[in-house]
Amino acid sequence: MSVQFTDNSIKVKAALDEAVEAFLEEAAYEVQAHTQRHTPVDTGQLKGSWATKVDLSKAEATIGSPLENAIWTELGTGEFALEGKGRKGGWRYQD
Repeated sequence: MSVQFTDNSIKVKAALDEAVEAFLEEAAYEVQAHTQRHTPVDTGQLKGSWATKVDLSKAEATIGSPLENAIWTELGTGEFALEGKGRKGGWRYQD
């Protein structure tokens, strides 16, 4: 009785890479769409600036905006900052 071994590891790895790429892209674009839907609109500039970058070599996706106010919108400011780390006591201006 002889046993013949067929190595399909290259095809399997290629199929896994394709599945990972498809998942990352779909998940990242879904998060981007959710972010855009929930971004407050004043001028619309921030809402239109969100972008997705998929890095297959690291198997990761990044969603972000190059605008400075994106971090304030995401993490909050003052008393409403993420984890309460913002300045307490409100804001005031005296001229």
